[in-house]
Amino acid sequence: MKVSGYQLFWMISISSIILFSYVPIKLAAEHTFQDAWISIFLGGMIMMAITWIMLQVCNQNKDKTLVEFMKDLLGTFLGKTLVTFYFIHWFIQMSTITRGITEFQNLVLLHEMPMTIILLCMLFLIVYVMFKGGIIAISRCAEVIGPFFIFLYFIQLILSPQEMDLNRILPVFVDSGWGNILKGTLYSFNYMIDPSIILMLFFFAENKRTAARGIFWGTAVAMLWGLLTTLSLLFITGPNITAEMVVPVYSITKLVSILDFIQNIDALYITFWVLGAFIKLSVVLFILSYGLAEWTGYRNWKLIACVTVLVLMAFVIYSTYDIRIGYEFKTMYLIGFLYPMIYIFVPILLWVLGSIKHLRKLSSVK
Repeated sequence: MKVSGYQLFWMISISSIILFSYVPIKLAAEHTFQDAWISIFLGGMIMMAITWIMLQVCNQNKDKTLVEFMKDLLGTFLGKTLVTFYFIHWFIQMSTITRGITEFQNLVLLHEMPMTIILLCMLFLIVYVMFKGGIIAISRCAEVIGPFFIFLYFIQLILSPQEMDLNRILPVFVDSGWGNILKGTLYSFNYMIDPSIILMLFFFAENKRTAARGIFWGTAVAMLWGLLTTLSLLFITGPNITAEMVVPVYSITKLVSILDFIQNIDALYITFWVLGAFIKLSVVLFILSYGLAEWTGYRNWKLIACVTVLVLMAFVIYSTYDIRIGYEFKTMYLIGFLYPMIYIFVPILLWVLGSIKHLRKLSSVK
């Protein structure tokens, strides 16, 4: 199974924008209010640096998956232990997105439909694409959906000029200070994108050089969209309302009205948001099931994907009735331990060990 750099660009950009549209803007606004855009900008720079480091790790291990090169560099026991944190992270991310998109559809579109039915339909579609072609089928879907998705998400940012007031982000920095801005960055940047999926996806790239460019530019597009969206929200609604919104990005589309003719574009937004969530969930399910297949030694990753979906469905249904689980993205265990480890500590460790291994090979050849 091989995908092109062009297809990776669309998969990464769609996945990143979908993740960005959930909580990072709200978390930044809760701590920095009108300076939320500064926290988003700083967080975006951090995520771009993390993406670059992860691409260096991938280039050092071009022909190996995450499970393989972690065992190779860290040893079987430590490598398999650390990679389980990535599995846990991907599963938590899938549950958060699945629950969010299901509740959103139930609230906005399908008021009378039981949430379990919506959940089953979404998960059935994801399992179907797994069996139909795995990452190849997902990449082709992203290639078709991507241009329309990106165009719609960027164009909606400029369709409400009459609602924008640039004074709503003033004064800059004075009310927040670096302490609150950095706190807003700490809470929000972990949820902007998920660069860890690169460590598994890069193995399936047909051309490693174009793949690296596609991944990097896909991440950059998502970061630019996130920054512009944050500014648009602050200009239109102000910092206090932005911090209170459940789905702040969706609220922009509800305010679009140009000459009383271009209105109700939220119908298009919802359609492509669901399609984008489908791409994101499919990508994460594929890398999770493929990684688990290598981790366990059981090669039938499609069967593992089915079992994972069943566990995911049970977890989402249970978490819907347990309000504490709905706030897991704010826990200090994730922000203070899990995310720094899988995003910063482990990639840097792998990069250093890979560089040492490469230098030893060069010295032995000489």
